[in-house]
Amino acid sequence: MEAVARKKVFITNLIIFFGAVLLTAGVCFLKSKSKGEMIQILVTTAFFAFFMTFVYSYELNSDGLDYDNRERPYRFLLVYCCSLILSLLFPFIDRGGWLFVSLGIALALFSNSVVGICMVSGLITFSTLLSQSPGLYTFLVYFMASVISIVVFKNIDENFNVGGSIFISMASLFVLEVAGFIFLENKEFSAEQFIYPIVNIVINSIIMFVVLKYFNEYVVNRFRNRYLELNDQENATLISLREKSEEEYWRSIHTAYLTERIANACGLNVDVAKNLAYYHRIKPAFSYSEEEMVDFVMKNHFPPEAAKTLLDFSDKSKPIIIKEAAVVYLSDKLMSTLMMIFKKNKKQAVDYKELIEALLMKQQIQDALKASQLSRSDFNNVREIMLREVLYYDFLR
Repeated sequence: MEAVARKKVFITNLIIFFGAVLLTAGVCFLKSKSKGEMIQILVTTAFFAFFMTFVYSYELNSDGLDYDNRERPYRFLLVYCCSLILSLLFPFIDRGGWLFVSLGIALALFSNSVVGICMVSGLITFSTLLSQSPGLYTFLVYFMASVISIVVFKNIDENFNVGGSIFISMASLFVLEVAGFIFLENKEFSAEQFIYPIVNIVINSIIMFVVLKYFNEYVVNRFRNRYLELNDQENATLISLREKSEEEYWRSIHTAYLTERIANACGLNVDVAKNLAYYHRIKPAFSYSEEEMVDFVMKNHFPPEAAKTLLDFSDKSKPIIIKEAAVVYLSDKLMSTLMMIFKKNKKQAVDYKELIEALLMKQQIQDALKASQLSRSDFNNVREIMLREVLYYDFLR
């Protein structure tokens, strides 16, 4: 990592460790803990704080953090500091109202699931050590509820379908709270005992909504607007391609159409695939060198994944590996072939099925895709979508 990045990580770890120890000491003083209790709590806190910094540093240095979390340690630090302060305030209220589920999800989303589980286990430990409530039941209830929630939120994609994950998280929290705090510790039951679990679910849901909204806009889909701008047929760059070469422009447009259909069918990243399809003819159309292509993607502010995919695809010395690039390659081969046929004779009768089957079986194409990640199932999906779009091919005439 660069010197600035290393400095950020060092400061983050320093605050994670000393923030936990010093704030815990302050809460011990406010709760009038005895000297022996304070020593016991602070030693345990120091151990868990070191454990938390070790896990975070290890995951960061091994490039194990999700999304762009490796480049933004201060964002995680802010989430940690808020979570730490809340966890040290929880011992002053009833344990049925502790908000560790939403905190655990936030910590995991802005790092990864391993760090999130380790962090929330440490915070739950701090709270239970400082609380007068029975520690074992309290720790187990919130630890299990937090782990379940972190696991179900582990893989959030661009579609952001989180309804099921929210339901599982809140249902688990309610069941565990009722089982751990009501059924196991009370012989007599009343409606009032369910107030805290219900209120806890409501507050956790509100915090979770705020966290997920931010996460969706600024992490998972932070490049969505840029993709919408770039993947627009009227984008200035594509207009310049049309002015340079009508044929290359329409080849890109038709390739993008077919690519989008195939990418959706194969569950690929449609934004990246479509972006590559629109711009994969830029280099030959303008006779750009490798350096000029780098300048092109930087000047037009391509999202990192789209930029890397386009540059790799444009460099003919590199094999086609990712599925999105393979789909664009196959779509381009079909569309360019059809455009060539219809350019010679618009009324040419074409057996699309025979043409597609022959195209996909060409040795040249098989060799070009031998290193790609396309599975046999993906390849069959490509064939199926190509055969399904025969009506579109007639528009190329």
